[in-house]
Amino acid sequence: MKERLLFLNRQIMPDESNEITLVGDLAAMDFTARQAIPLLLPYCAKDIACLYRYQEGCSRCGQCDINSAYAIAARYGLQPVTIQNYEMLEETLEKLKQQGCKGFIGTCCRRFWLKHDADFARLGVPGILINVENCTCYDLGKEQAAYQGSFSKQTRLKTRLLELVIDTILNSNRRFICEI
Repeated sequence: MKERLLFLNRQIMPDESNEITLVGDLAAMDFTARQAIPLLLPYCAKDIACLYRYQEGCSRCGQCDINSAYAIAARYGLQPVTIQNYEMLEETLEKLKQQGCKGFIGTCCRRFWLKHDADFARLGVPGILINVENCTCYDLGKEQAAYQGSFSKQTRLKTRLLELVIDTILNSNRRFICEI
């Protein structure tokens, strides 16, 4: 796949490319505009005691990987969005589609993207998803709690890989077209 080769040509190791999935109509992705790129982040990566765990934002306290993701977003001019539940993901992707968004970057667990692969295609906004680092609600049998936005464990992000993917995309000749 040509898109995978783009990642392999940079500092991303071949085994790390297995942690990346491309969803939706990749031919529709357009990285040429200079509008904000949405960076979709799972609430479960926020510190369990964080005041922002169940709402948008980050205090940048350094207690979780969301702090690092926000720092990456700031460095590259991305718009971070915390996804609280599946319905919010649908609403966010629908809003992006209505605004003419041609792609997004996000991070979630492999089981989530496999479960919702058809949903991503149906919603019509292509994206790049990076797997998370550790066990998830699916691994712990808590997907119902996560579905409702109340998973009480903390997930780790692959922030190094996330930044390498973003850097690769932004330093290629293609940029996302969209704004949140």
